[in-house]
Amino acid sequence: MKFSCEKAVLLNATSIATKAVSTKSTIPALEGLLIDATDILTLTGYNLETGIQTICPALVETPGVTVVNARLFGEIIRRLPDDIVTFSMENEMIHISCLATQFHINSISPEDFPALPAVEQIHTFSIVEKTIKDMIAETLFAISRDESKPIHTGSLFEVQNGQLTLVSVDGYRLALRKEPIDIQTKETAFSFVVPGSALSEVEKIASEGEEMVIISQGSRHVTFQIGDTILLSRRLEGEFLNYQQAIVNQHAITLKANAKELLKSVDRVSLIII
Repeated sequence: MKFSCEKAVLLNATSIATKAVSTKSTIPALEGLLIDATDILTLTGYNLETGIQTICPALVETPGVTVVNARLFGEIIRRLPDDIVTFSMENEMIHISCLATQFHINSISPEDFPALPAVEQIHTFSIVEKTIKDMIAETLFAISRDESKPIHTGSLFEVQNGQLTLVSVDGYRLALRKEPIDIQTKETAFSFVVPGSALSEVEKIASEGEEMVIISQGSRHVTFQIGDTILLSRRLEGEFLNYQQAIVNQHAITLKANAKELLKSVDRVSLIII
């Protein structure tokens, strides 16, 4: 197994895939990255709940598959000089070199790395990358941390009439954002709940660009395809709060204010909140 690529490119791919790696597990492979250098170079992290697979541009000289400890590999790549990195493996020993710097570390058997679940695309739709990033950022704060109601530790994705509604609730707050989408399936009304931990990673991976993110819902999982990266997450099962009944449509008082000025005022008075 042997490939080479730019240090910055490899570091970026490693940082993305590592977001789904278990920080502590009884299975060493779950603390590692699956490095697959066959036709193309792909890096995969998977903690049995969330998986991230990303393509890394590289020159593959000798195909092969291995698993390397994600934390150690990331720190090694980060400290290498800004040049071409060469990765090779012989007799289960990984060799990483860049200019005059060399590292030799043990590999982990790829047979111990669990395969990512296959997701049947029951429903698929697309949305602008910057838009989904903003939608998640504006609703993530209201996701519940109470594990006694697991369904509310995620956000509801509700699709109806070509529109996506993203809703988060925690028993005290409700955050809602609506945006039009490009839908590719016949059914125009469906919904599913994605864990907050997975959405947090989607927000970090997504950029401020105008590219399209493809979201696919399966029977038990959901995927987000963002450029060369695919994030897979299990769905949360259960009955989500009927948010439409929770929103009061009639108000005795209605106030309009400049958003920036209101934010500044709240920031000032929050200094003395105990």
